[in-house]
Amino acid sequence: MECQKASNPRRSGLRAALGIVAAVVLTAALTPTVVRPIEAQAGPLYGDPLVTVAGLDLQKVTIPQLEAAMAAGKLTSHQLTQAYLKRIAFFDHGCVKVNAVRTLTDDVMAQADAADAARKAGQTGPLLGIPIMLKDNIDTTDADTTAGSIALAGNRPPHDSFLAAQLRAAGAVILAKTNLSEFANWMSEGMPNGFSSLGGQVVNPYTQGDPSGSSSGSGAGGTLAYAAAAFGTETSGSVLSPSAANSMVGIKPTLGVVSRAGIIPLAHSYDTAGPIARDVTDAAVLLTAVSATDPADSVFLEATGSTPLGHDYTKALNATALHGARIGYSPGDVSGLSTDEQAVFTQALNDMAAAGATLVPFDTLSDTSPGGLTELGGIPSEFKFGIKDYLANDAGPAGPHGRPVLLTDDLTGIVVYNQQHASQIPYGQSLLIASDATSGATLDDPSSVATIEGARANIDTAFSQNNLTAYVGPNADYANIGAAADYPSIDVPIGYTNGGTTPMGVQLLGQAWSEPTLIGLAYSYEHATHRRIPATVADPTLVQTTCAAAVVPDAVSPTLLAPAGIAVAGASLGRRRRLPRRRQPHRG
Repeated sequence: MECQKASNPRRSGLRAALGIVAAVVLTAALTPTVVRPIEAQAGPLYGDPLVTVAGLDLQKVTIPQLEAAMAAGKLTSHQLTQAYLKRIAFFDHGCVKVNAVRTLTDDVMAQADAADAARKAGQTGPLLGIPIMLKDNIDTTDADTTAGSIALAGNRPPHDSFLAAQLRAAGAVILAKTNLSEFANWMSEGMPNGFSSLGGQVVNPYTQGDPSGSSSGSGAGGTLAYAAAAFGTETSGSVLSPSAANSMVGIKPTLGVVSRAGIIPLAHSYDTAGPIARDVTDAAVLLTAVSATDPADSVFLEATGSTPLGHDYTKALNATALHGARIGYSPGDVSGLSTDEQAVFTQALNDMAAAGATLVPFDTLSDTSPGGLTELGGIPSEFKFGIKDYLANDAGPAGPHGRPVLLTDDLTGIVVYNQQHASQIPYGQSLLIASDATSGATLDDPSSVATIEGARANIDTAFSQNNLTAYVGPNADYANIGAAADYPSIDVPIGYTNGGTTPMGVQLLGQAWSEPTLIGLAYSYEHATHRRIPATVADPTLVQTTCAAAVVPDAVSPTLLAPAGIAVAGASLGRRRRLPRRRQPHRG
């Protein structure tokens, strides 16, 4: 199994390259891939026939701007929701079968109309009338929650997850459930990122290839503006990596910032949900909305100076946050990249320096980053424990109108059900079988405790010895060690390789509870660079209207996008498939 490779050729000869690469970074000797501003592309629509509503560009507008437009009477939630439904109808099974959405919620338009009525009655809210998508392992009462598994098809939870309840309290419209790598990429070694037996294959809109996992649909659908933003979950890299792969902003919070109650678990020692958005502002808005104390999830990371739950992360949106920051990085990360990847990542470092940051080159943290792989030792038994607990306490009833009746309501029952329907799980279930053979650990799993303590020590030592504000790496290369420590990261788009077609991101890693700092740095970088471009610019075939499915309706009823029409098992990867660099199969 591979999460991050334990043996990485990038790490060889690091110190020998230190002085040379540091000089390259500081003198901008490498030339980045040229990315034209969006405004310089062919018109404001960049070939996208459905990108505007009420004069607002859905690829660029922020959630606060949408709220302002609705408050001013220029836009309704009904109109906005219809606009997103049209985009799903047009793109998800069009010329390129992105297949990001598994199902819509039953009452999506009723939610939107209720939000409009509430606004007319004088109510306000940070997300009032804003459509949001959730990964299909996050419970809601108005859509099934399946983790992509045929063994959980039809699972209708009796209660919202705490996260979904917080979004509704803020006024959000829960629009859809997104496809994912089955059981958060814990099905089998050979299963591609973004595949599930129930939902089929998610496709990266930029490359028509690997969408990264496991929050694949949230990344792919989010980048095509199927909703204002989305949520994913991460055990090790599954918010950060799909964000990098699909040119999105993703926040993996410190364990304890977001409640895990009502989310199908992978490993309770590491699991967390996190926002995936097209800009840092929206990611901060979403994290603010869902961060709150939940008595049902009592396991929180204890750390001195922790950020209070319910903190307003939008206060950290500071355009000058990079000024005076000390940003660590490994020169070996630069030398180990391809030529065009080097150019993009080096430009990002130079941009941070130009914004006032001090770059601090050293390799001790990169040398220990494979240590994050040891967290995988605790996942099998924690997964067995968590699935049994979920089926007992959170899942909907089994039967003709619910989820399948299993031999036993635990992982064994799921394994047996899959064996009885083997033709529907083409990549097998080796990880499920291995997990079922364990004892089923509780919160005191020694493997996880040792992993967490070791990862925290590695990160904390690197930060204290180098007096760092944050540490950066390309894409999500430090997701494993950050996740193993339960520490936060944020990933931000930095450019494109392979002729402008393949997104690249930068991961900003921090210490416990440093979300405000990381959000400020990411916003400052985004404000200075504006690197993100829509997928329709990178690949114009996305907006071709020659396919039968690519029809722009005047209005969309959720019944036209019924679950059977969205969840296409084994969905096509599209007319062509470019895989210039396979993303690691991140978990969670």
